[in-house]
Amino acid sequence: MVTPTVRRDALWALALSVLALVTRALTLLVYSFDGLYGQDPFAYYDYAVGPLRTALASFQPWPPTYWPPGYPLLIVAAGVIAGSAPPVAQWVSLLCGAAVPALTYLLAREVWAALWPGEDTGRWAQTGPLLAGLLVALNPQLWQSSIVVMADAPGLAAATLGAWALARYVRNGRAAWLVVSGGALAYAVLTRWAFALPAIPIALVALARLWALARTQWKAAVGQTLAAALVTGLVLSPLIGSLLSPPPADDFRAFAVDLDVYTWNPANALRREFVTADGLLSYRFPNGLYYGLLPLHPYYFTPLLALFLLPGLARLPALARSGWRARRSVLALGLLGVWPLLVLGFHAGAPWQNFRFGLAALPPLAILAAAGVGAAARWRGGRLRWLVAALTVAGLAWMAYGGWQLSRSFILRKDGDLALVAAVEAQTPPNARLLTFGQTLTFKHYSRLDTHELWALTEADLAALLADPAPTYLLLDVANAESQWAGRAPEINYHWLRDGPGLVPLGQSGEQGEYQLFVVKGAQP
Repeated sequence: MVTPTVRRDALWALALSVLALVTRALTLLVYSFDGLYGQDPFAYYDYAVGPLRTALASFQPWPPTYWPPGYPLLIVAAGVIAGSAPPVAQWVSLLCGAAVPALTYLLAREVWAALWPGEDTGRWAQTGPLLAGLLVALNPQLWQSSIVVMADAPGLAAATLGAWALARYVRNGRAAWLVVSGGALAYAVLTRWAFALPAIPIALVALARLWALARTQWKAAVGQTLAAALVTGLVLSPLIGSLLSPPPADDFRAFAVDLDVYTWNPANALRREFVTADGLLSYRFPNGLYYGLLPLHPYYFTPLLALFLLPGLARLPALARSGWRARRSVLALGLLGVWPLLVLGFHAGAPWQNFRFGLAALPPLAILAAAGVGAAARWRGGRLRWLVAALTVAGLAWMAYGGWQLSRSFILRKDGDLALVAAVEAQTPPNARLLTFGQTLTFKHYSRLDTHELWALTEADLAALLADPAPTYLLLDVANAESQWAGRAPEINYHWLRDGPGLVPLGQSGEQGEYQLFVVKGAQP
């Protein structure tokens, strides 16, 4: 039987999803964008519509790729219904991104009472979770991540679904919710390794609930554990098989390139320069400060709303005082405290700074910020509630503006890449060969040129290519190659071409003239 509360929650969740969907769709309506940019989205898309689709259609083993295959699998499934054009993959991200605010609202509804032990939250029991959903719906980074062909939004949707399903299981003990939680979290990990981090506290809470159940109904506890483990194992089987197989001699380990290149050290939180597989990386702030301040960024919660995280975090000690036998307190502490701590703490100790990495901690931080708004509204007997309300509305408006601006600037950057393609094509003959770095997949998809990735070539490869008399051109951000990539293939190959066959500069291109186009001597038309 559908109760009025369930019906109301479903309607609010639907409204949040529609809001997120409409804002993203309006962005795509105003600005033409197919979701492909840079390097990674092309790789996801090409793998999905190429090797993966072919292998699945012929019942062959999954072909290897750099990252976990969960998102390409969704693209293949959507392609069965809507075709394989890039916008289909883009709409997979968009729909998943639109689901996250709804799932955050439902999760907040489950844990909200635990944040206020022994207190009457009144109407705020509905308003607070709704605000958490709005913070997610208008989050600029999720807005932008929802319109690109990337795994972030699908992975976050699956992780949030897993957390909500676990909260339902903790409340009613129904095995189906535990199975859904395990399957959803496994799919989140199958989509992006980073979601193994929130899976840790969620799994620990599930085990605590099962342990309590085993004291009185051990057969039921064993049955529920086995069912959830079976579904989780089936979903993760491609990753498990890859990790258990012997490492390839000359190739990368399928689905696990991230694991191969990531190193973690807590001392990295104090550093701001690293040498990684991406060359020399130099940042403005140390990693710990960068990720600690990330929620204040205008493209995250903005400084206005991030300040409410402080009173929100102050609610967590109340969970511990409620006692570890209080199931909802353990659940809320694990989801709202440990989840974001693991995500941001891990990235603080890793040698990369990337704004979108914080997206994996968005739902629990949004719930804490909403709880902070509720706590601040009660200060001094509620006499500050109008100021709190004004700051909240202003912060939401700022977030909406930031979401539009971030997405717009992103799309304009892609337009700049397409303008670069047109500029290079205008200066090269139809049978030209292009060597480039950073723009390789853009040229492969949108140009007529025979394009080769400079990073993947050796000097022997270059010599073999130049033995073919086709006119050969080099497009390169020379300053970047000689700084970030010093001693690596981009710089080495550039110097080999410059000092060996020779390079004739033809001019500069790009939004800031950062790319230089050369014709390789001895390979001119």
